[in-house]
Amino acid sequence: MSYYKKLANLNIDEIEPVAVSEIEKKRVKQHVMGLGAKKKIKVFKYMAVAATIALGAAIGASFAVPSLASQIPFMNNIMNYFKDENSYTSNYSKFATSISQTQSSNGVSIMIEDAVFDGSSITVSYAIETDKDLGTSPGMSSAFNVKGAEAIGAAGTIKKVNDTTYVGTEKITPTFRGSKPDRIEISWEPGAFKNLETKESIAGDWHFTFEVSALENKTKLVNQSVTNHGVSVKITSIETNGLSTVIHYQQLVERRILEKWPHVTAEIKNVQDDLGNSYSVDGNGGVSRDNGVSFEWGSTIKSIHPNAKSLTLVPVIYYSLGSGKGLETKEMDPITIKLK
Repeated sequence: MSYYKKLANLNIDEIEPVAVSEIEKKRVKQHVMGLGAKKKIKVFKYMAVAATIALGAAIGASFAVPSLASQIPFMNNIMNYFKDENSYTSNYSKFATSISQTQSSNGVSIMIEDAVFDGSSITVSYAIETDKDLGTSPGMSSAFNVKGAEAIGAAGTIKKVNDTTYVGTEKITPTFRGSKPDRIEISWEPGAFKNLETKESIAGDWHFTFEVSALENKTKLVNQSVTNHGVSVKITSIETNGLSTVIHYQQLVERRILEKWPHVTAEIKNVQDDLGNSYSVDGNGGVSRDNGVSFEWGSTIKSIHPNAKSLTLVPVIYYSLGSGKGLETKEMDPITIKLK
């Protein structure tokens, strides 16, 4: 069993607390989708550890209301709770596709409000209504799935709004063999929600399936690279649409570095254009097919200002021993991309 599969199956309750940085916490992978016996890939995602949730509770009957979210009118404009003016989420409502699916089971109602697919990642917003206390930020047992994907990285947040209502957002980045489809099918069976403070969970029988079409993208080939501290980062291309700009890049690590630091990742940071605008960077995760020697990564920022002529970004390298045992960071030289 690989390190990453073991990590995905950790029982959080049995781990002795270790002081680690926020960056390292974000680097724990939530889940890996298998590729078959002959070939497997590693999927990284910047996110906090989520506890594994047992599914032993009795499950009540469920019902679906495909287009009548108003049957449970407890939330609207969910993404406003997660909106960041410097992030791609600032334009989310302009480009999101209405899903409006609601299901209830075991006293818990879930409504998927809308979703958007920028060609690389899918972002989904949803709400939960229950008279049971799920804590300030509950976990869930099963992540979203994308039909036809060979691997999936995902990161999400569930936030308490009031005593009975929670809002959630999930960003899902699938990896496909060959070209990416223009329209994708997403399914979600949450399974259970867990109060991470009391360890109590609520199981249910919810089954969601919906489709989202990709936004129209303009692709610019870049192929600019920098090499520092035993690591090379190459910006291969950027894809831009009205919602976001996706930065695609590759990472190559010298084997001598991996002998000392078995887990090395490079993250795009400090993105600015020539007009002085700063952009919040949201990592999409990465894929390695050779045990971490090379990676294919993606990061999302909001759509670049139309008058910007260049974009400057700084990669930051994270060297880790894993499991909170050690972490070092080093900044690489900046890369400036001409846009016009």
